[in-house]
Amino acid sequence: MTSQHPARRRRTGRAVAATTAALAALAATTLIGSVPAATADEAPLVESGVTDWQYLEDGSDPAAGQDDRTAWTTGALPAGDWKTGAGSFGAKNGAAIGMGGGLVVDTLLDQYLEDGTDVPTYFFRTSFEADATDLAAWKSLTAEVVYDDALVVYVNGQRVAGFEDSAVTENVQYAGDNGSDPDHSTFSVDASVLHEGTNDVAVALYQGRSNSSDVYFDMESLTPVDAATPAQISDVVMTIGADESSRNIAWYSDSAADEVAQVVPAAQLVDGAFPASGATEVVSTSGTATDGQQYHHATLAGLAPSTEYAYRVGSDADGWSTVTRFRTGDGDGDYSFVFIGDAQIGASGNVASDTQGWVDTLDAAEQAFPGSEMVFSAGDQVNTASNEAQYEGFLSPAQLQRIPLVTNIGNHDVASLAYEQHFALPNVTTEYGKPDATRAGGDYWFTYGDTLYISFNSNDMDDAGHAEFARKVIEEHGDEARWKVVTFHHSVYSVASHSSDSDIVTRRAELPPAMSELDVDLVLMGHDHVYVRSHLMSGTTPVGTDEPVSEDVTPSGDEVLYVTANSSSGSKYYDIKDTVFDFSAVQNQEYTPNFTNVEVTGDTIAMTTYRSDDLSVVDTVTLHKPAGETDPTDPGTDPTDPTEPGTDPTDPTEPGTDPTEPSTPGTDPTDPSTPGSDPTAPADDAPAAADLSTLTEATHTLRVNAVDTEAGTVTVTVPRELAGTPFDWFVHSDPEYLGDAPTDDDGVLTLRLPVELEDGTHTLVAQRADGSVATWATFAFVTDPVTGDPTGELAFTGAEVLPLAAGSALALLAGLGIALAARRRRA
Repeated sequence: MTSQHPARRRRTGRAVAATTAALAALAATTLIGSVPAATADEAPLVESGVTDWQYLEDGSDPAAGQDDRTAWTTGALPAGDWKTGAGSFGAKNGAAIGMGGGLVVDTLLDQYLEDGTDVPTYFFRTSFEADATDLAAWKSLTAEVVYDDALVVYVNGQRVAGFEDSAVTENVQYAGDNGSDPDHSTFSVDASVLHEGTNDVAVALYQGRSNSSDVYFDMESLTPVDAATPAQISDVVMTIGADESSRNIAWYSDSAADEVAQVVPAAQLVDGAFPASGATEVVSTSGTATDGQQYHHATLAGLAPSTEYAYRVGSDADGWSTVTRFRTGDGDGDYSFVFIGDAQIGASGNVASDTQGWVDTLDAAEQAFPGSEMVFSAGDQVNTASNEAQYEGFLSPAQLQRIPLVTNIGNHDVASLAYEQHFALPNVTTEYGKPDATRAGGDYWFTYGDTLYISFNSNDMDDAGHAEFARKVIEEHGDEARWKVVTFHHSVYSVASHSSDSDIVTRRAELPPAMSELDVDLVLMGHDHVYVRSHLMSGTTPVGTDEPVSEDVTPSGDEVLYVTANSSSGSKYYDIKDTVFDFSAVQNQEYTPNFTNVEVTGDTIAMTTYRSDDLSVVDTVTLHKPAGETDPTDPGTDPTDPTEPGTDPTDPTEPGTDPTEPSTPGTDPTDPSTPGSDPTAPADDAPAAADLSTLTEATHTLRVNAVDTEAGTVTVTVPRELAGTPFDWFVHSDPEYLGDAPTDDDGVLTLRLPVELEDGTHTLVAQRADGSVATWATFAFVTDPVTGDPTGELAFTGAEVLPLAAGSALALLAGLGIALAARRRRA
């Protein structure tokens, strides 16, 4: 039985409390990002509308024939049809008008090659002069750029910044995120990269796919920062430590010098300032961030309970951040925290609006529950993994500098190392949950009070590896904990757009049995932008579905409770599907931001989910620790006890628990009037399927190892150079999205096929995030024509065994007239 809480009026948008002027001010801080302060009298070295660039727009490779593909970035300009113009550069459907985000195009780029496809890469070069006096006076350069779709910046042949470029391996290729409007970002260049004389600036601008509607580049400014300017410290965030006696601090700085974190009991502050001596000082670990600044991590350890502390980061030489106070918990085992779903700043296309919604939610949560000891995020902090303006928005709430943040890594966070540079997390392993060095990740764990928390990087589809990691942690630390809580981004028990994705179906089959085996109590998740509370689950089997939904649940044996959080910012929502999900006890979608207050004691974990705007209740549930194996006499834990308030399905005073209560639009998965519940509609998150007429023999490199018609799976091997890379997988004829799973290190991947897949020859296509085809093959799916049972006949098709000549095959595929699937925003 599923409880449908009464829905309020459907909201088409979020009420932003700030005035227009305040929102404009917020946009000024979040869209620009963490820009190091330039000295007021320093003129830009590169300026939009002023500086001339040489640019190459014919699709050729300026380093063709050379061993080093970056050879074009410095020195004499390579041969080629270079043109000259000043920024901004761009095109929208071949014209200089209609660019999104209010942007204008000053120099029109030639958008198309002779065959009508988009130019994959544009190359830009300019330069500036610097003498010895300049170099002595400058400590760095700071730049502001606008781009669509991916950008790599070089100074004097050295890569200094990259945005959406994790898939870039060649000069001429499609790459980048196909967002609706160009992105704004910033980066810094340390002065050590510069030299006397001519300094070369080079930019590679990548188009997202062969049929992208627009392309854009503008370096709005590149400006020196005076050596006497204090370090610009930004993005300061407090994250959870290994236990309640420690905190981690992460921050960015435009200085390459060593920096530290200092902490003192707040009682030792002198008029709010740090004392001259006596502070505990922790030298940070640091490195170069993806935007060219320095990231720093430091751990504040040995903190006493029930104590107010103050900290700052920086150095005497370069300056300090503002002083921030925080308080440790009581350490008595009881505590509370705020659990939130995908903030995904930037998903709506408006960073300022998403940021305001996120700030409003944390403000409401803190005002209602000022004693919260953690902010616990289910993942997808940002919409674009390398976008610093979005990270600025996510990190802007003041609460994140003084209440420890717990993060999960979402599918929108994983494509850049910026995630692990921004967040210093405890006990991170690279053995599990870290499939490759170019993407962020790694499973981790920590303890807090009597609870052991384990976080999986669920972007890594090695579910057996995640289970093994949890098993090892529990073997070493499980005896110290009263509760075991596992958390990861990709919800296995949700009811909206992602619920039937093939990768989710795979996780749903593999992870819950492991959670039950490991005696996990609670699993916290996100990803589907909807609220769902499961029934207690024994492996993959829901328990008590024929009983009234209760606000009190007591697991028996291997039963686990799963909770999926809705959006915390309002940047994106998904409609509930018109499907009966037997695992769902409570589901809710009202298109308004939520947060959940979680209160942990030795015997209970109580969770109440609120609407952020008015603090009305979406759902409440208390998970009870059973007395021994089971104790049906334990007060407040018997869902069949008619004296228990909130458990009597016949009680007309109990809203949302009467199964005879008429369903409310937007919450009943069986209600055909539910908006967005058409099961035939493609998922909102599915990317566009490539047109089969664009397939070429050059990408016909996928090998089909086996087709299991009984299990409904196909096992493939991609070329070795593509192993471990995540792709969007589609099966044609009618294109169906199978998910975005990466292969293992050997290039092998098993994909689950649609249950309704018809007999015949199908085409399996792996697409890059930009929509371009990476590799493909055909395969036969054959069942007995009379019984419909699998025949056991398998067809293995790869480049070497394609039964048709390449030209004939492609002509046949093109002749099918398969339409493109509508492009939808991916969660």
